[in-house]
Amino acid sequence: MKTLGAVLVGGASTRFGSDKSLARIGNTTMLQVIHETLLSAGLDSFVYVGGRAREGFDPTFRHVPDEIADVDDGEQSSLRGVLAALTHAWTTGQEAVVILGCDVPLVTPNTIQRLVSALDVSDVSVAECDGDHWSILAARADIREHVLAQYRAGRRAIHRALTDLRISRVACSTTECTNVNDVATLQLITENRSSDV
Repeated sequence: MKTLGAVLVGGASTRFGSDKSLARIGNTTMLQVIHETLLSAGLDSFVYVGGRAREGFDPTFRHVPDEIADVDDGEQSSLRGVLAALTHAWTTGQEAVVILGCDVPLVTPNTIQRLVSALDVSDVSVAECDGDHWSILAARADIREHVLAQYRAGRRAIHRALTDLRISRVACSTTECTNVNDVATLQLITENRSSDV
């Protein structure tokens, strides 16, 4: 299945205090860590969605703005980022897209591969660890129209917009589901990576 890897970077990072995607983990950034994970999972192409274009990234890791045709409300939401990723996948001939938040740098290539495999029997697959973890998901590109309709109907929560679709849950570890929402969590991850080297 031809699959796009997309990282959502459009949030304001108000709790974190700065752009989370460019926060340093050792000598790299969270966005670079996730890009390397998507590469290792063997996906076909790679984008980061929302916000502004970043400098210094591999040119094959392209920026996609979250402005979407027929959705011109100026609002920022995770669902808008999901819709932008789906739109890009659809218009570039991808069959599926893996969508990760920029603040989940510990997801493994194996989990990404299992999310994609689950799309053989579902429209959407989501990481499950003490409940659904909607920052780690995969979706068939052909659900774009459904998500667009949900967005236009006023839905903004990802799980509410996808609830009518066939959803598979993919078990993953507590570590993989770690959201970096504060500097203390980032420091802990950085220390753990340093001790693993």
